[in-house]
Amino acid sequence: MANFSDLIGTPFKTGGRGPDYFDCYGLVMEMAKRDGIELPDFGTHSNQGVISALVGASLPQWEEVSQKAGAVVLIRIGRYVSHVGYMINDDEMIHSWDQANGVSTLKVDTWKNRIVGFYKHVGN
Repeated sequence: MANFSDLIGTPFKTGGRGPDYFDCYGLVMEMAKRDGIELPDFGTHSNQGVISALVGASLPQWEEVSQKAGAVVLIRIGRYVSHVGYMINDDEMIHSWDQANGVSTLKVDTWKNRIVGFYKHVGN
């Protein structure tokens, strides 16, 4: 698992791809890169319906896996899948969210009623 301590506290910004700002997917891209995995950039949208549609359209590029370090966790906010985190061990994730003041870690069970699943990127 890649080191991430330098990311904690980095401010949230929609479209943030680092290093000064991260949105949730930008942070997931950075964490995957640190683990030697290049993820595609699906762009950034503020409309949750658009985000959810992009997630659905890209699901064939992802494989569902168990809850473990290195997995990307999809989270439903309201009625849309519009948030992601990156598992740093079996029960904690790192994520970037405006309501968390940027990059932070937390127990994934905090979101257990909103979790859609855990995934790894398998390509086109």
